Amino acid sequence: MRVTLLFLLCLSLAAAAQAQSDFRVYYGTEQLFEVGMVEKLTVISSNLQFNLRPPKGWSHQADPASHKLIFTNPSTRSAVTILFTTNSPGKLPAKDALLERALLAHPMAPVVGSGVCSTSYQPGVLFELERITSPGHVQRISHAFVPQPDGEVEFILATPDDEFGRAKHAFTDMLRTFRVTLLKPKQP
Repeated sequence: MRVTLLFLLCLSLAAAAQAQSDFRVYYGTEQLFEVGMVEKLTVISSNLQFNLRPPKGWSHQADPASHKLIFTNPSTRSAVTILFTTNSPGKLPAKDALLERALLAHPMAPVVGSGVCSTSYQPGVLFELERITSPGHVQRISHAFVPQPDGEVEFILATPDDEFGRAKHAFTDMLRTFRVTLLKPKQP
């Protein structure tokens, strides 16, 4: 009985370690001809490498267990959440299905606009939403869905109305610099 329990415990610990090692985040820099040295964030998940430039001055944290990155501006009132999922590998679902998911993710926030969002990988679908958080206070939300070979990447900006201009610029820059590279499989 004890041997069986010990064996099961070892298996669950090995599975947890495998799940954590499947999503790794690295911070670094890269030299760009037009602007010089810039910060770069790299995510390795499965056989894919994702790169983007984090907003200057924003703090960031990674949650490997949920395949999520969170960026917060210096005031801590604006945040961008990036979620890597295995939904719809390679191709986004219909825009109506994505709209339904955005509305479910942000209750009481009607859509005020939608369109295509540009990335350095493939275009995505973007929804703009607004929610009244208290009298005289509006939260602006930008929710983008970007395809990737193993699923989707969701970029979600939540910001108060008075910070929207600067936060939206940071959000757009993150999307614009987002790219995906297929890594070569490890040789046996």
